[in-house]
Amino acid sequence: MGFWTALFSPPASPTQRPRGRATRGSVNTADDKPRRSSSGLDYRLERARRKSIGLIITTEGLLIRAPKWTPLYEIDAAIAERNDWIVSALARQGTRLAQLAAYRDGGHVLFRGNKLKVEVRQGLFDSIDLTEKHCIVTTLDGMFNADAFGEELKRIARLELPQIARNMAIDAGLPLASVTLSSARTMWGSCTSTGRVRLNFRLLQLAPELMRHVVAHELAHLVEFNHSKRFWAIVEGLDPNTKAHRRAIKGYAVLLEL
Repeated sequence: MGFWTALFSPPASPTQRPRGRATRGSVNTADDKPRRSSSGLDYRLERARRKSIGLIITTEGLLIRAPKWTPLYEIDAAIAERNDWIVSALARQGTRLAQLAAYRDGGHVLFRGNKLKVEVRQGLFDSIDLTEKHCIVTTLDGMFNADAFGEELKRIARLELPQIARNMAIDAGLPLASVTLSSARTMWGSCTSTGRVRLNFRLLQLAPELMRHVVAHELAHLVEFNHSKRFWAIVEGLDPNTKAHRRAIKGYAVLLEL
């Protein structure tokens, strides 16, 4: 089971089914050719083993996931039908991204829930000084290095996230087998039926209480591999403010795509 974050997807219509999880064994074929609909919206096309056309808003714009047999005119019609929703969702996604990250000198990043001003310096070697109070990036060319920032987050996450999960599991008497990091772009965390938990390294960007909520969610799956009332009772035992945290974390989904 996983703690999924929903990318923007439109409400269902007679010709549009809700987007679901990819099935095991599905094959996706990305089409890097830029496309434009008859209504003037740019999009990327991905062919997949699915039964309907999916419209997904990402940080890179509109992504269409469609069955291999779907002709382009049907895809164009689906875009036209949801044109107003797409324009609005793209605007919302852009606003959220601007609020959460601006990868440049004088921009900002999130770390432990704190919005830090980015200071980029030019130096003889690349380094990142990241604390709860500042983010100082030194690079050879004096430009922000997003990959290096991600690697620094991963380094810190390896030191902290597994121990946090183990301590919470021990305190709650839950059978945790192992904890590893994830770089998934759609999930904050996941848990297998064998007791193996994976936590997204970008949890380090969230406020500690939201990070612990995700950990609680995955740990609860160790004994309830579902989302039943018993499952949520376990989550709330680990995180008494579960309802508020479930709502709050939805606003940070865009971080997973960076």
